[in-house]
Amino acid sequence: MKRLRDKYFSYYKEGNFLRYKQFVLERDILRIAYYIFEAEKTIKSNKTLDRLEIPLSEETYTTKNLVKLKDILEELLLLILAEDIEVTFTKINDVKGRVTKKFEMEKKEAICLFSGGVDSYAGISLAEEKYKNLIGLFVAHNDQVRIIKIVNDFKKKIKTQIRTIYAPAMESEGYSQFRGFLYILSGGVYASLTGAGKILVTECGPTMYQPLFSPYDSITYTTHPYVLKSAKEVLEILLVRKIDIITPFEDLTKAEVIANSNLKNFSETHSCITQRRGDHCGTCFGCVIKKLAENVAGVRGVIYNKNIFDLESDRDNIINVLEFSEKLITNPRRIQGFQREKMDEFEKWDLFKRYALDNLAGLMLGEEKGNDLFDRFITTEIIPLLAKRIKEVRANSFKPNFDKKVE
Repeated sequence: MKRLRDKYFSYYKEGNFLRYKQFVLERDILRIAYYIFEAEKTIKSNKTLDRLEIPLSEETYTTKNLVKLKDILEELLLLILAEDIEVTFTKINDVKGRVTKKFEMEKKEAICLFSGGVDSYAGISLAEEKYKNLIGLFVAHNDQVRIIKIVNDFKKKIKTQIRTIYAPAMESEGYSQFRGFLYILSGGVYASLTGAGKILVTECGPTMYQPLFSPYDSITYTTHPYVLKSAKEVLEILLVRKIDIITPFEDLTKAEVIANSNLKNFSETHSCITQRRGDHCGTCFGCVIKKLAENVAGVRGVIYNKNIFDLESDRDNIINVLEFSEKLITNPRRIQGFQREKMDEFEKWDLFKRYALDNLAGLMLGEEKGNDLFDRFITTEIIPLLAKRIKEVRANSFKPNFDKKVE
């Protein structure tokens, strides 16, 4: 049985230890993550994929519950990609020719995923107060050099050690629905190395449960509860122990997350869809939500290439967000079925009402009368409600819950 060369792996700098002979299980965890991640790219390139063959070491192949693992992955692929793909596993020799070296890590209580975005920056800052024994993990895509630099700069400013795993390239600027699955399984690698029983996913609630703004809208499922649950189940099969996926910001808006962090400067964070360039377009959904939340929380934000309130900008995203928010606050019965589906299923109406108020309050703070968006969405009747909401956010009336976990 020949050794299969690691097709998608990038052993680099601090991740070099993963090539050592002893880390058989950790490489198998990453293989599953990478092959699922690459399957999405294959489908998006308009290629057919009826069967996905994932290579696994002989040890994993013969000792883990591959029948259950197959069912989880097939169901996940069907749910996210709407493709009926058969998952199979191939036994490989993973240790032949590998270096025998010893590498050990200190025991940790929790792994905190870190991306350099607003939520993860606030998340790791708050997690430092919650856990004495914490480690951060950044999953670096090989074609996102500027984001890697942003995070490397962050490492010098954050007390907690942040490790890096280098993952396959994104190759596009759109959403990758399996990013979250990839990141959590990467967290599982460090859970295996450190004995940690918790992986923190510090995404705010409206991103986790992002609704459709139009019937043909493109939304992210990266931290959707089904994806998180599948990742948890996969890790528990491979690690043969319980893993808690903690979602402390699941019931918080982005403005509430920012305010709770007690950080005042978010100018070096990055949440833009244009991740390859490392700047902030100002008009994508990520930039729009970030800007409005920064206004409400009263913090210093990033510099955007375009003013989201300006007539000359592409304003499809901000108008969709504001229209949804205005309907939810003034007449929720106007919210259409495709928009309310997730709020109904996961009982998140209160969360999204606060989110809607944040968006309108962010507009009110960002522009004055005379701006067409202000005049269209900020009425005399709603101003007192928005003023009250701003005070509520800045007083941290809603707190993160580090006991919240994926069931």
